[in-house]
Parts: sequence; structure tokens; C-alpha cells
Amino acid sequence: MQLPKLSPLQSRLLAFAITTCLVVVIWVCFQPNYFAYAAEIPVPPEVVQHSEFEASIPPAPPDDPPVEIRDGLEEEESGDALYAPTFAYFDRSLVGRQEADKPLELNNNRMMDIDIDPKETKLFIFKKNQLSQRSVPEDIPVARGLEDTVNGTLDAEGRSGENNSVKRQAQSRIWISANTCRQPVPTVPLVTESVPQLTLQIWTTTSSSAARPSASKEAVGNATFSSGHANYTFSTDEDVYMEVTAPALTEGWAGSWNFEIAASVDDGYYHNYDNSTNFIYMVDTDSDSTLFITHNMTDFNDTEQVAKWIDAHKGDNLPFDIYAFPDDAWSPMMGVERSYCGLKEQFETSNNLSVLSSITTQFGQGLPKGMFNVQGLKTSMNYTGFLALNGTSNMTIDGTKAQGGGLVFKSFQWQTKADDTCQVIFGLEECSTVAYAVPSSPQWKNNDTGLIAFYDDLAKKYMQNFRRSLAQVACDTAGTAQYSLARTCTDCETDYKAWLCSVLIPRCEDWTANDTWLHPRNINTPFADGTLPSSDNLSMQFNATVRNRFAYNQSRNNEIDKVIKPGPYKELLPCEDLCFDIVRSCPAQLGFACPDPPMRELSYGRRDEKGIDLKCNFPGAVVDLTVDRGAAGMLSYRVSMVVLIAVLAAAWSWV
Repeated sequence: MQLPKLSPLQSRLLAFAITTCLVVVIWVCFQPNYFAYAAEIPVPPEVVQHSEFEASIPPAPPDDPPVEIRDGLEEEESGDALYAPTFAYFDRSLVGRQEADKPLELNNNRMMDIDIDPKETKLFIFKKNQLSQRSVPEDIPVARGLEDTVNGTLDAEGRSGENNSVKRQAQSRIWISANTCRQPVPTVPLVTESVPQLTLQIWTTTSSSAARPSASKEAVGNATFSSGHANYTFSTDEDVYMEVTAPALTEGWAGSWNFEIAASVDDGYYHNYDNSTNFIYMVDTDSDSTLFITHNMTDFNDTEQVAKWIDAHKGDNLPFDIYAFPDDAWSPMMGVERSYCGLKEQFETSNNLSVLSSITTQFGQGLPKGMFNVQGLKTSMNYTGFLALNGTSNMTIDGTKAQGGGLVFKSFQWQTKADDTCQVIFGLEECSTVAYAVPSSPQWKNNDTGLIAFYDDLAKKYMQNFRRSLAQVACDTAGTAQYSLARTCTDCETDYKAWLCSVLIPRCEDWTANDTWLHPRNINTPFADGTLPSSDNLSMQFNATVRNRFAYNQSRNNEIDKVIKPGPYKELLPCEDLCFDIVRSCPAQLGFACPDPPMRELSYGRRDEKGIDLKCNFPGAVVDLTVDRGAAGMLSYRVSMVVLIAVLAAAWSWV
């Protein structure tokens, strides 16, 4: 059949209809569910990957009111007016706001030194990537927001304490400490208020979601600096924030603070303070200097090891430092008594004192000890001292290790002597155990070298004569021919030398000392003003029993009165048991004997049976500074039994 012939118009209509049908077929074949639509899907914040540019933009300042985004416009919470936004981070003093709120990052066991003004706050952060993963003892507090399982509580997901213990084990212990190095000073003569102290506040990301905690959110810990020192330890697995705040200054104070802060996960505080250990003894004092020694620095006495240890700590490498301040109405050490950097800075900037430091083995057992001679002190002045183990020593004292911030021991007090009749000497060649105040005079005050040479030369002459006499004894003979089966000639020489140094070089106390066991000397010699001691006592009995007796009107050694000319003073007599020891140790043919009472009481003292007071002298006798001062400011004396062993336990008096 022949198809009808279409006109041009009909042909166009047919082509359009066919095309329309094809389009419909194609639309039906490709359903909409095969296409992807761009839509905003909610995503948890923790899985969002931020761009580097976005990460560089700080969060909106907490002081700005929150805003709500609506169709590209921002509406203030406090109103209905809409406005086209501008980029807030670059039109609101971005630089100043960021510096004020951005926390300073602390690194593990690294101190940060910073200044702070009154009413100012400094913010710090210790990031959790520096925390070590180790178990936490049960007695260590856990950061808020981390559930504790000790009492079987459930965690946030309802799991039992048994499973939650894995979470606790993953936490790390952190030690946070701070020291005040510089502080405001009083502007009034009479200080009635204590030094203003900084405060430390600590929290974690679990205890506060904001970078700075609000008043309604509790922190992990709070601490007010005590005498310039603050510390806190706890366990966490989150970022740790620290905030140090300076108080407002009241009338009478001016200045600012400087402090150090550090966080550590290395088993201890960077800054340490020991309130229970004194670790220092006072050997003796005079009118302008004082001699101290520390406890033993090591527990070995091998000669070679000790020599190596001493060589490694010569000069500025001595692990200890000592600081001294006069007890005035206001002292620069007040407010920083527990701060190593504070004591160090105040001592170096506000004192005219000098300290000669060394290591000595002369105080028993051959063990090394630190020795300090503090010079430039004032006459009859009360002082407060501090011993510190510096941060480079890497030493551990009574279980406390000195980290980089040092270790400060509790303070101690003492008083200098009232006149120049006594002078501290040490470092003698022959009598190496002599280290105390000896009879002196103003003309020898600035001549320590000459005074040491005078006493040491006397001892050398006596020892030379003694050795010649001892050489006449058959010391190296057979046991059946020896003078003693219990003592040798070596024992005799050692004991004689200790006795000789104690009696030939008297231990001196000034005339104002009033302990009943002290023995007056040179009472017929006038004072500097021309008056005589006990000039108001003219009784015949006093003249017969005291003034006219050699035991009172002259020194034990006549050379002292001829050369030194000390004037009136009092002597701490040598211990009587030293005389007994020399009689037991030496051959009878040398003729040693001790005087009988009552003559013995004029030449020798007797040790305190309770071991509390130092009532007689012997090599190695020191003052225990753990004893509190009395109302008159005088120190009670104690014998240090720690340093009195071996040869130091032997010392004698003049026969």
C-alpha cells in the first residue's frame, strides 16, 4: 500500500511527535534515584577534617554573644534584626585578643619563666601527647570527668568497674610545680601584712570544655603559693590547663612578680621543697663569719672513689648552695622561703655576704661533705639560712630527687658572736680536724692565714717531739713484747694528736655566753673600754677562788696570751674522756695521766649523758640546727652523732 504523501507542515509535526516520545522514553528509563543530590548531612565534630587555614583561625571569643546562622545571614541572640555578616576575626582587634587568650604550651620537664602584673592571669597548656602511658597508684587523684572504679562505680556507658579499670590504667601521672622568683616589695617602713602570693588553678579538657574555666565549672585543683612555692599532682589522659593569677596589691606594696612554672611526667616535681630535713650542721661562728657542713653526700668511703667524686664537684660544681639573710623587720627572702630561684636571686641582689664553698672529708669516716664559710656577717646578729640542692646535681636526698628547679630544705637560724675575741679557723695542716672558733683579737680579725699558721706551727712542734719520744718504744716487736695487746703505737699517735689539737687550740666562746659549763679565761685582762670582768665582785672569796687562780686569769696555752692577746673570753673545755683514751692507748713510760677531781673540772668538761647539749669540745663537734632558738636568741647546742665516728670520737685535753 502506498503511504500518503505528507505536506511540509505535516512532516514537521510528525518529527516533533517522534522526538517527544523519545524524550519521554529516556526520562522514564533514567529514574531520579540514580542521581546524587548535594545536601548538608550532620557529621560528628570528632570526625571532621579541618583545613590548615581553618585550623589557623581561633575560636570565637567567649565574650561575644552566640549567633545563629540562617540562610546566609546572622541573627543576634538578643535581637531580631538581621544583618549581612562581616568576617569577625579581622575587625575586632584580632592580635590583642588572641595573645590574651592563647595558652602558652609547656614541654615535659622544661621550665617557663614569665612576668606577671597585679590582677593579671597567665594561661598554660600541657598537651596530652606528652603524657606517658603508665599505671596510676590508687592514692593519686584522677581528673574530673574520668570515672573512678575503686568503689565499683559505672562509667559513662554503664560498664562495670572491672572493665573501666583499663581506662584508669591508661592515665598518666603529672607533676605541676611553680616558684616565685621575684615579687612586690613593701613601700612602708613597718610591714604588717604577709607578702602577696600568686594562685595556681588546674583543669583538663574533661573538667571544662572552654579554654578558660568559668566560675561555675570546678577545676581539678587549686593552690595558693606558699612562701613562693606551689605544686600539684594528679593523673589524667587529657590536655591539662594551668592558670596563674596575681592578686591586686593593697596599699603599702609595689611591683610585679616573676615566676617559673613546669610540668613533668618524669616521676617528680621540677621544683621541690623539703620541710622535714635540715641536712646541715653549724660547726661554729664568730662575729662576722660562720662555718657549716652538710650531711654525707655519698655512702662510700673508698679513697679512689671519693677522690674522683671530689674532682667532679670542685669549684662551681658543688651540688649545694647556701643562702643567708639577717632577721630584720623586713627581709627580701620573706615570701620566697621555699623557692630556689627566689632565694638565689634575692641573695645575689640584696646581700653583701660571700660564701666560700668546698668539699671536705675531715668530719669523720672519710665521707665527703659540703662545707660553707659564710663571710661578711654582722656582730651579734640573728640570721636565717637556707640550704638548697641545685638542679644540676642529679642527686636524691631522702627519696627526693633534685630536678631542674632545685630542692630547698627547711630554714635554720643562728646568731653570731658579740665580739672579736673568737675567730673561726679551718684547713690546718697538722690539726686538720680543727674547725671552730679559737681565741683571737681585733688585730687578727682580717688575718686568717696568720692565725691558722700560729696554731698549726705550735701543733707541729709538739707532734714532732711526741714522735721522737714514741720512736723510743719498741712498737714493731713480737706480740709478747709489746706494751699492749689491745693498743698499738699507731693508736697512741692518733689519739695523742686528737687530744693535742683539742687542748692546744681551745674552742672559744665570747664573754657574753652564759652557759654554766663554759670556763672563763683572762678575767684579769681589761675589756676594750678598760673595765675588768666581774669588777663589781671584790669579795675575798672570789679573789681567792677565781681571780687569783691560773685556771681563770690566763689561757690554757701561754703562747696565746703572749702572741694573740685575746682579752677575756670563755672556753668550751675539752672532753675528759679524751684524756682517758690517751692514757689507755699510749705506753706507760710516756707518763700520761689525767688530773683527779676537783682539778679535773678546771681542765676538762664532761659530755652530756643525754647527748643533747654540747658541754665539752672534741674534733668534729658541731651544732645541730634543728634545735629552736630560745627567747634570747641563743641556740641550744647538740652533738651531731652522725659525724662523730672513728678518729672523731677520740679527742683529748691537756693533762
